[in-house]
Amino acid sequence: MSNVAEVKEATKRLPPKDKWELYRWLAETKDLQPFRLEELRREIAVGIEQTDRGETAPLDVQAIKKEVR
Repeated sequence: MSNVAEVKEATKRLPPKDKWELYRWLAETKDLQPFRLEELRREIAVGIEQTDRGETAPLDVQAIKKEVR
């Protein structure tokens, strides 16, 4: 079993609070920041292209709030 597979399997057995802490720690890891930044840049570029093609929808703030909660 690879290290990645072992970590995935161990993560499945964690309580939700510990999973959240692990995800938070991973999000703050400096090694991942360049990858997250590149992903964000790609998503922004896609959004700009969609807007340029007129593929937009009205902003539904209430729906966003509901989803976040």
